Amino acid sequence: MSFWAVVSRGSFASIQLPEPMRVNSLLMAVLNGFFLMEASAIQNYMPLAEQMREGRFRAADWVEGGVEITPPAKSYFVLTPHAAELGIMGYDALADVPAGSVAVHTIEGVMMEADTCWSLGTASIGQLIQQADAHENIVAHVARFNTPGGSTMGLETFAGIIAGTQKPFVSWAQQMCSAGYWSGSSGDAIVVAGRTAMVGSIGTMVSFRDYSKALAKAGVEDHVINATESTNKNAAFAEAVKGNYKPIREQLLDPLNNVFLSTVRANRAGKLNAKQEKELLSGMVYIGEASVENGLADQMGSFEDAVSLALELAGRAAKNGGSAPSTATNSTSNTMFGKNKFTALTALAGLTGTAVTTPLVEAANDQLEEAGITGVALVSEAAYTELVAKAGRTDTAEAAVAAAQKEATDAKAAQKKAEDAVATAEARAEQAEADMERLAEQPGATVTTPRKSKDKNDVEEPTSESDAQKLVEKLHAEMLG
Repeated sequence: MSFWAVVSRGSFASIQLPEPMRVNSLLMAVLNGFFLMEASAIQNYMPLAEQMREGRFRAADWVEGGVEITPPAKSYFVLTPHAAELGIMGYDALADVPAGSVAVHTIEGVMMEADTCWSLGTASIGQLIQQADAHENIVAHVARFNTPGGSTMGLETFAGIIAGTQKPFVSWAQQMCSAGYWSGSSGDAIVVAGRTAMVGSIGTMVSFRDYSKALAKAGVEDHVINATESTNKNAAFAEAVKGNYKPIREQLLDPLNNVFLSTVRANRAGKLNAKQEKELLSGMVYIGEASVENGLADQMGSFEDAVSLALELAGRAAKNGGSAPSTATNSTSNTMFGKNKFTALTALAGLTGTAVTTPLVEAANDQLEEAGITGVALVSEAAYTELVAKAGRTDTAEAAVAAAQKEATDAKAAQKKAEDAVATAEARAEQAEADMERLAEQPGATVTTPRKSKDKNDVEEPTSESDAQKLVEKLHAEMLG
């Protein structure tokens, strides 16, 4: 029999449960299911899978001292801020939980939909999350992720429950890989537990073992018979056994991976480092603060820091009237917190351990824009310093331009004045030249002294009567002579 699992880089849930029924559900999931898991974890779980395949598995053998496994109770675990010294407490009923408490959910080990020998499955944890979210005594959620990933069965539903919480949901990541990241990124914020915390493994692969040769040696021969019209029944897997991996990649891996990547992009919208996005979604695992720098997480901090962030988000929600998130479907968008829920703004609000990175600032501005908040933007200190320096350079340049423009205006005015003076001088020269030409044409004996105009002349012109008298007198003189 072949064992195979879809591997990527993911997450899981845990708590402790009973034996043989739990073993049967675990065996069924291992032998029939697909998994999104960090690759090194698969190798660690192979001995368990082998024991299951061979029928030698006993849950008690995997517990220290071989103690009897008892089914874990589906309790509600909470941390109450005003009694934090008591630590995380378990309650049988939410009515017994102190008001103002933070629900604590543990997702540990290999994630499975059904409850197993060691852990509550994601179906049970999802129910606890929904019940806590609906109760008035709970104000926020913090999930402790310590998982390499797990089964794809029920994964979208579980991630969708996290995305759909009405109250803030903060993921605290010790190890949050593959299916774990798919789930944890559906919350409102991700806090990396420390410098050795592992985050990522966002991608999909398939791995299986072919026992046909070993079985053939033992005299076991497989016969595969398809119905007449079932020509493609298990064809991709059969081709993979032959070494042709293209069909299984195209029919199974790529479609599953596309859903995975699109979910992560939606969950971390505006937060992933754009220059690194291709690498981030290729299956890489990142350690510690690198997850914050590349945008896979929002900040580093302790479990207490994650609780403080959840409480701060809850306080902001209460102050803003506790507007409900949009309906979340299969871990897509949620508008109250997280992706489009102001987690970047919260991370920039001076919280301990916050690393102010360019992607974080850009994400905060994107969230402001998406929320319709205009007229304001955030800049990093380095960008602000550069803007101030640039403003100083701009002021200097503008002053220089203004001075140059004034000089140009003054020069134009001086030029206009000079042109007017030249025009006046040229007009006078032309008039003088005209006068010279006019005088040159007059006779030389012509009196050039000024004379009054005809109507103002003081020399009386002789009249015709005096001339006649003179003529008479002249003739009379001649006659007498």
